[in-house]
Amino acid sequence: MTTKASDKVSLEIKRLIKAPRDRVYAAWTDPAQLKQWFGPENVETRDLIADARVGGKFRWDLTNPEGEKMTCRGGYRELQPGKKIVFTWQWEDDETWENHTSVVTVELADADGGTELRLRHEQLPSEESRDGHTRGWNSALNKLEKLLSK
Repeated sequence: MTTKASDKVSLEIKRLIKAPRDRVYAAWTDPAQLKQWFGPENVETRDLIADARVGGKFRWDLTNPEGEKMTCRGGYRELQPGKKIVFTWQWEDDETWENHTSVVTVELADADGGTELRLRHEQLPSEESRDGHTRGWNSALNKLEKLLSK
């Protein structure tokens, strides 16, 4: 049995968010809130569509720091209110992602002072992609923390 190297390239980030689980979950599933924090701090979100239901789609149109327009899209696989969100993640117009889809899982649990958020991004196409996504997710989660601390 063989497995592709990309099946094993993943990242995991844990954060304590100082807000109740239902508020954190809403920030991930309500398009109006997503637009306020989703994406790294140096990226401009041009549009974000999130139909947060199993089988629903999301599409994120952005401009990166170099001025390049990019699009990420995916579909929601699992939604457990206040607990878990699973969605696919694929970049358009990027040869590395042409026949490749990764999976993002966000799990929420009660913790002292708020919510423990555990984000796993699996099946990334390369270690370079993993490292870039790790920086991107950490930056986005910084913005989520700021939004929810208001």
